[in-house]
Amino acid sequence: MSATHDIEITSDENFDFREEPKSLELSTGFDKELQKSEPPSNKERRSAILNIVFAGIALTSDGYCESVVNLINVFFSALYPIQFTSSMSTRISNSLLVGAIIGQLGFGLISDRIGRKVGLLCTTGFVIVGSLLCSAAYGAGGSVEGLLWALVVYRGIVGVGVGGEYPCSSANASEATEETIPRSRGGVFIMVTNFALVIGGVLSIIVQVVLLKIFGTNDLEPVWRISFGLAVVPILSVFYFRIRMLNSKLYRKEAMKKKVPYILILRKYWKYLIGTCGTWFLYDFVAFSNGVFSSTILENVISGTDIMKTAYYQLILSVLGIPGLVIGALTIDRIGRKKQQFIGFLGYGVMGVLIGALFGKLRNYTAALIILYGVFNSFGNYGPGDALGLVSSEIYPTAVRGTCYGISAAFGKAGGAIGTQVFLPIRNAFGGASSTNGNRAVFIVSGGIALLGALLSLIFIPDYSKRYLQAGDEEFHKYLKENEVHVTQGESLEASASSSMLQRY
Repeated sequence: MSATHDIEITSDENFDFREEPKSLELSTGFDKELQKSEPPSNKERRSAILNIVFAGIALTSDGYCESVVNLINVFFSALYPIQFTSSMSTRISNSLLVGAIIGQLGFGLISDRIGRKVGLLCTTGFVIVGSLLCSAAYGAGGSVEGLLWALVVYRGIVGVGVGGEYPCSSANASEATEETIPRSRGGVFIMVTNFALVIGGVLSIIVQVVLLKIFGTNDLEPVWRISFGLAVVPILSVFYFRIRMLNSKLYRKEAMKKKVPYILILRKYWKYLIGTCGTWFLYDFVAFSNGVFSSTILENVISGTDIMKTAYYQLILSVLGIPGLVIGALTIDRIGRKKQQFIGFLGYGVMGVLIGALFGKLRNYTAALIILYGVFNSFGNYGPGDALGLVSSEIYPTAVRGTCYGISAAFGKAGGAIGTQVFLPIRNAFGGASSTNGNRAVFIVSGGIALLGALLSLIFIPDYSKRYLQAGDEEFHKYLKENEVHVTQGESLEASASSSMLQRY
């Protein structure tokens, strides 16, 4: 264990680059090594740029898939008031989360051990197949119960693809950004990951509003079926590229495909795993629960049962969360990951408690509730929403980046699944969905959990501004050498030759 402490990489001299020289040279000297390294070829650079762009498109589809069910819950409540119970609503919502956990753990490992490209192709297939099955879902003999249970299974299939996309796309995008614009990696990474996921959610609501305008609120079946099916459009657009894509240059150099010393890796990075897993769990516990329940909260605040008005307010609520996200992308390379995550969690917690305390009055002032709810979401997007994925893609070495990212994200989805299960009985214990106390309890508990996330960020997230990914890889090499572990890194000559045979885009 002494070797582990000797090379612990949380020290300020290795991580804290807030006092940057004008040249942006890093105090570790790795910047000079980066400048000496062979620049990417035009083909590699073109591939890296397209990897970044298509990661954003694919994650937009994932955001769509995750959020599309929020309004569909309202549709199903109107279509199947007897069969669509609160328990069935939770099953359909959680099936994607359970599938996502499987995808994140499985494809995180696959992306490291077999390749980013293989993982991305597989996740694309799962999303396409699952979304089409949801769109065509049918219960035997026209059974509504059968239809709903089919959706539980099909949403689980979508979830495997969506979950797998997180570590595969995010690791690939982070490494591709390193090859092209490393000094702006934080902001660019956020725009093609968290921004893409949020925009996907906004698009899902826009699509449903348009479909409601076309079919009307009295013909909801084509609305929900087409809503599910349209998720395949953006993901199909990336499929051809992914067949021809290159694995990142950094991955081809650092891949560790045999005899990975996982125990030794755990000894070094256990504190970081507690930080990324724990904070992601708490964030998704709050974010997913509020995402699922937001439509029903609005439905009970809005006078009457106007589905179209609920959809409009849901759209406004989603859009109001975007400013915090964009501000976070613009500031994170200056403020630093840890500080921004802490500030976001703190604001998230304070706003949750404030809305809960004032909910009795706010339910009579819908506009004020929507604005405060939007600020609440904006703080979440600004802090942990932007920082969690970025931190998880930076503090682990390339050889296990997908695996550690997948584990961290899986803890997040577990938090989301548990949160949706826990918040329902909490709300019911205080009077139910239509009561002031029930909704007040949801917000106050959300705020308290967010404040716990701020505390966990202070303790377990490393304090750094930015660093090159190669710096982390060099530290990892040093750690393995000091522990007398010798492993072969880099793709095989055959794999590299095969990749180099890929032709134009």
